[in-house]
Amino acid sequence: MAKISKEHHERVKYFKCEVCLKDIPIEYYFTIGDSITCNDCSTEYVLQSKIPLELIRQAMDYSKLDYDEPY
Repeated sequence: MAKISKEHHERVKYFKCEVCLKDIPIEYYFTIGDSITCNDCSTEYVLQSKIPLELIRQAMDYSKLDYDEPY
């Protein structure tokens, strides 16, 4: 069984998605203002703060939806 070093574990933090409640990995190289998308439900967030970890959910722009597109 492989050991996970403490350095590697601290490089990734997790934020719980407000929509689907899945964990979103926040890598160490993300900077404040970066756009981060949930892999499960595609909700978009902007990184507001790293310590404490804070993401702001972006409002859905319904004007860009194509209602003629088939399901």
